Amino acid sequence: MAITSTKFDRAVSYKVLHDANMTNAAQNNVTDGPGKLHSVKISNSNNAAVYVKLFNIYAASVGSTAPDWVFSCPASSTYTYEIPGGVSYDALTVCATENGTPADNTAPSVSGNEKIAVTIVTSV
Repeated sequence: MAITSTKFDRAVSYKVLHDANMTNAAQNNVTDGPGKLHSVKISNSNNAAVYVKLFNIYAASVGSTAPDWVFSCPASSTYTYEIPGGVSYDALTVCATENGTPADNTAPSVSGNEKIAVTIVTSV
């Protein structure tokens, strides 16, 4: 499933990005440009840990491009990472892998109804 973006222009300058089933395929420039990263929520119904990798780049090659941030989530867990004040980026590319090492491009081992849902909050 592809990532969806919801922008709240009239109320606040935040975007909520959500992917209900993230994989190891790089989703490039999901925010359509620069901003600030405020939080990453990972819901992992998988029976193994998962690592969500964020790249401060317009297009990444998973396994070749080193991620700027790596967020882990144990099996059958939900973790939310808050970044007080946010951290600036030029473009945000995202993927999920089974291992946290920068060179890893192994797809998360999901099966059946297991999913890796990721929600990212950014601001412009």
